[in-house]
Amino acid sequence: MTNLERFNLYLNNKNYFTDEAKSQTLYQEILEENNLDPFEQYNKESDQIPMLESVYEVLEMLANDTSLFIRVETEFTTVSAAYAYLQKRLKDLRDEINRIKHDTAYEDQNGNVSSITSYLFYN
Repeated sequence: MTNLERFNLYLNNKNYFTDEAKSQTLYQEILEENNLDPFEQYNKESDQIPMLESVYEVLEMLANDTSLFIRVETEFTTVSAAYAYLQKRLKDLRDEINRIKHDTAYEDQNGNVSSITSYLFYN
């Protein structure tokens, strides 16, 4: 499975931005910004955190323009309900990213290593 295929799974195979072609192009750009090649094979050990960060970015974009989200996810009758759902999902995703970073002593591109001290300080 490629990074782009995995990314689409995290987003429930939904094209939130205008049409499928534009969504896929945007999704590829987001993956590349997080140092993931969209067409390389997904490797959970090295790609999980950048993948979750990419998903987080898309959800932030949707929270900034909930009409895009409501256009695809029709079960929300109000903008405030959709926004509340997105905020909860963003919080849950951020918690998961922080947990994984803590559990794996994740080191970012700048050489910063996650530790229990930084975990406690930021949470």
